[in-house]
Amino acid sequence: MPDPYAASRTAGERIEALYGRPVIELAADPVPGSMRYALLNSFDALQYADRAVTFHAEQLHRLTHPDRAIESVDVGHIVDATRLLAHAVTVRDSHAQVLGDVLNSLARVPDTTHQASAEPQAPAVVPAPPPAASTEPVRSR
Repeated sequence: MPDPYAASRTAGERIEALYGRPVIELAADPVPGSMRYALLNSFDALQYADRAVTFHAEQLHRLTHPDRAIESVDVGHIVDATRLLAHAVTVRDSHAQVLGDVLNSLARVPDTTHQASAEPQAPAVVPAPPPAASTEPVRSR
């Protein structure tokens, strides 16, 4: 059986690579409105969708286990479990696609806090001096 948490595990690894810190640390100090906050919310939704896929697959497996006798009253439950599993897979795949696309569009920015102190500061912008007054006589009309 394939890894049911592969989508969220891959996304978590990519978020950690992007920020250079574990997801747990990133989630410890949320900053609403930031890209990190949006990524972590999407990551949480993807993890929840992964768990829903696992839950519904296990439920369907319990209902259709070979050792279990399936009666007519079970058919509705099996159909419902199948529908819920299909919905959970669709939601999970949608979250994985969107989060993957967003992560693909981002690149890690080098840490500028260490570089800023090592590089010399650029001089402040100084306005240009006013033009010098002309020494030629002014002509009148």
